[in-house]
Amino acid sequence: MAEYRAPSVELAMRILKLLSRYKYKSCSLKEISELLNSNAATCLRVLRTLAKDDFVSFHPETKKYSLGPYLIPLGNRAKELNGSASMAIAELKSVVELTGLTTVLIERLQDDHLIYIGSEEPSNEQVKISVSIGQQFAIDKVAFGRCFLAYDDEAGWERPDPSTLENLVQKLREIRERGYVVSHGELTPGISSFAAPIFDKTGHVQFVMACLAMTTQLSREQEPKVIDVLLEKTHKLSEWNSYPQR
Repeated sequence: MAEYRAPSVELAMRILKLLSRYKYKSCSLKEISELLNSNAATCLRVLRTLAKDDFVSFHPETKKYSLGPYLIPLGNRAKELNGSASMAIAELKSVVELTGLTTVLIERLQDDHLIYIGSEEPSNEQVKISVSIGQQFAIDKVAFGRCFLAYDDEAGWERPDPSTLENLVQKLREIRERGYVVSHGELTPGISSFAAPIFDKTGHVQFVMACLAMTTQLSREQEPKVIDVLLEKTHKLSEWNSYPQR
């Protein structure tokens, strides 16, 4: 059976995804149509429909569009109805209390981008890492993206640059073996990250939980504790999802 797609609905989703990115949080009609490679008149019709029900907002003084107010309760409701996400987000605060590090929950999108769906920050740190819920980034641009890739079928591990393939495959196998990833400025200069996967009952990586720190503020003595806390928490959440731990 051929896949059926509704063009106007698809364009509406693409517009909302575009405006959800911090870089494009406020765009004119011209910018939206060019970025999405879509007809301006068609974009305008879709934008006006979305604005009518407060999914987007139009600002007359700037002639730009941004995400609308109805998405706030809608997002909160979606979080409430997604039991696994709610449970994982609720655990972020305890991880912060135990590690003293900003802790985030990440989900993988169908286009192989990642998105922050939860975040907690320490209250007593003078310099701390802040993230924006809804921020997206390519899976291969952040170290904790490897927590998702490591549990993919190995046939999908190939990446565009063949010169780095052998090194990447080795790293992914190591992550799969030990169950977590640690990076000190490897892909994001100055940022250290510790990450571990949360599995669903079928064994797929549903979310990744990660702790973030400025590398210069992180002591070597902290690392084992952060890893232990993350593994304990992600194992518990995986068990709640009925994933059979080895």
